[in-house]
Amino acid sequence: MGCWTLAPAELENPAFRPNPALVLSGLKSDNWAMLSARAQMQARSLAYAAVALLSMSLPGPGQTLQITDQVVTYPALTNTTVILAGRAELRITGTGDPLPGCVVHLDSPDAWLLLSGVAPSQVASSLLGRVRVNGAPAVRDGNLRVVQHAQGTLVIPHGPDFTPLEVFDGRYFTGPCKRLACYTAYDSARLSAMAAAIGSFKLKRGYLATLAQQDNGSGTSRCYVAQDGDLEVGRLPAALENNVRFVRVFPWRWVSKKGIAGDIEANLNIEWLYNWNISRNSPLDWEYVPIRQNRWWPSLDQDWKARGATHLLGYNEPDRPDQANMSVSDAIATWPTLLATGLRVGAPAVSDGGLSWLYDFIAQADAAGLRVDFVPVHYYRCYGNPDDPTGTANQFYNFLKGVYDVVKRPLWVTEWNNGA
Repeated sequence: MGCWTLAPAELENPAFRPNPALVLSGLKSDNWAMLSARAQMQARSLAYAAVALLSMSLPGPGQTLQITDQVVTYPALTNTTVILAGRAELRITGTGDPLPGCVVHLDSPDAWLLLSGVAPSQVASSLLGRVRVNGAPAVRDGNLRVVQHAQGTLVIPHGPDFTPLEVFDGRYFTGPCKRLACYTAYDSARLSAMAAAIGSFKLKRGYLATLAQQDNGSGTSRCYVAQDGDLEVGRLPAALENNVRFVRVFPWRWVSKKGIAGDIEANLNIEWLYNWNISRNSPLDWEYVPIRQNRWWPSLDQDWKARGATHLLGYNEPDRPDQANMSVSDAIATWPTLLATGLRVGAPAVSDGGLSWLYDFIAQADAAGLRVDFVPVHYYRCYGNPDDPTGTANQFYNFLKGVYDVVKRPLWVTEWNNGA
């Protein structure tokens, strides 16, 4: 008796076809003919049942999809009016144009659209015409933000006047309060009655906020990031409670690990770039990372809104005479000038032979109460056996773990090469 094989069958949801119809693909016509009448009927019944289940979760053409206080994910939608209200998020995973014929209404500050497979520049140029914010046409930097989210995009219905931080003069969100906007460096004068009176705060998702003791951002300080949800701090650390005289808020970006050092980003699909300077602004698709290259340069008197930065790198290889060439004591003495920006600040990035300099700096910064949010790492070592990739990876891992075990902070590998 001969044998035959049926190729895997795939069901297509009619909601995504111009002329809705049931399609059972993968069964070749000659194989289909070999099925008995009963088997054909069973296959058709199974196919229709599967499509019915799909149709329950995927809106068809011309339909309305209401999403309230929940997160919903689809690969794509076609000819659908989507209304997001309350704390809601629509996540679309498809690439290219995953929303043909759709209109997406963002009817709440907490109603967000995530397009994980479409770059921000493409969203801004091609898809914003399908978005409405409280009924009004979407305007980038007018009534919404278009923000990188790894290789994709978040569309956030926040305009430039949105105030993401609310501070309270009592613990656990009690007493008089004040809302604070982005980019403004709030000192005692701008904080007014809230100066040296903040006991708690609420920070909206998608922003970072730095709070410090002194008007210039120095003294004890903390940088808080609300990346995955709203951040509510009901009681400040003892050193900051009723002792905050500086606050600065910045919009956050969801940057992933892939980046480059140098102005050589073309065709690399990077997420971040730095160039040993403060000379560029962040485009939509990646974040520019400024650096204080040495003690005196470049200037930190910058338009940080135009730069579009969230992080500031410390001095470049201060342990080397041909780079920043600084003593630890000089770096500690000048560190408050970096903290005054309110950005998330990274330690001086030593050469991979300068770890003792780094460890001394971290110890002195901790003793002085100076904020160091993360530690950049340079790694140019090679492994003895080029035919042993596992050994190479283990050597790199052990190097990083050794650094982390001392500094106890997130590490950011900003430069590396194999034996350069």
